[in-house]
Amino acid sequence: MHMTELTTERLRLRPFRTDDAGALNRINSRSEVMRYIGKPVETIRNTEDYLRESVLADYSKYGFGRHAVIEQHSGELIGFCGLKYLPDLDEVDIGYRLHPDYWGLGYATEAGQATMKFGREKLGLSRIIGIAMDENTASIEVLKKLGLKPDGRVNHLGTECARFLWQA
Repeated sequence: MHMTELTTERLRLRPFRTDDAGALNRINSRSEVMRYIGKPVETIRNTEDYLRESVLADYSKYGFGRHAVIEQHSGELIGFCGLKYLPDLDEVDIGYRLHPDYWGLGYATEAGQATMKFGREKLGLSRIIGIAMDENTASIEVLKKLGLKPDGRVNHLGTECARFLWQA
């Protein structure tokens, strides 16, 4: 399976390319974006490495991964949304990250709905999890809007998080 492009009313979700590193770094280098995830990414080179070693590697290894989220009106890369296989948990996770200029506009939910549909209908998944720190209430609200239900706790990458589950 190769990465599929998804479209919504306002967004285009497409596979990442290494030349997206500059645009993605403008998001991942912001402390308010990375507050619940980790340290801000310092350089475009670090973001290129992340794209190559994680995102593009996931496409090759699993046939899916995070999509670049493009606002259709402006053509701007405004973040990512997509599914990721987490080997440490043996689960498929939905994740999203947007530039703060696009917070509160319903874009994470819109991209997430397209991603969930892709996971169910194209990948045939019967389980999708979401992980968020308790303090990340905005992300938790998106997970709930996507139909994921609270499902206990999980330690992921050294952080205690709330776990949410969608199951067919």
